[in-house]
Order: sequence, then structure tokens, then C-alpha cells
Amino acid sequence: MDTRIALPELMYLSPTTREKAVTIAQELLRSQNNLSPREAVSKAILIAKNWAVKNVNRRVWKKLKSFENEMI
Repeated sequence: MDTRIALPELMYLSPTTREKAVTIAQELLRSQNNLSPREAVSKAILIAKNWAVKNVNRRVWKKLKSFENEMI
């Protein structure tokens, strides 16, 4: 999977999330023999999107918490 993955789903991700998805897809392909590259990428995109949402939510929560502490 060292070659460039040309899937339209990857083009809509942010660069960080895209990089994470490609890394996860490579790991999935190495660990599971019966998984096609397209299935691995699709699964990796879902995992990377969930990671990105959690990451953003955590940052937003920390900012809100710091604003709350400043107001007190």
C-alpha cells in the first residue's frame, strides 16, 4: 500500500485525518488477510473521522473549561 491511494473519500478529509486514515488502512491490511484494500480504506476512514471528532471535541471542551475558570 505504498502507492498513492486514489479514492474520492480521502480527498474530502483534512490532511491530518487523511494521513491517519492511510496509516490505519496500512495497519489493517497487514493485520487482516481477508480484507480488500478498498474495505481497509473505508474502515480506516471511519476510524480516522471518529478520531478527528474526538480530538476536536476534546480541544473545544478544554477551551470552554478555561473560559469558565477565567470567569470565576
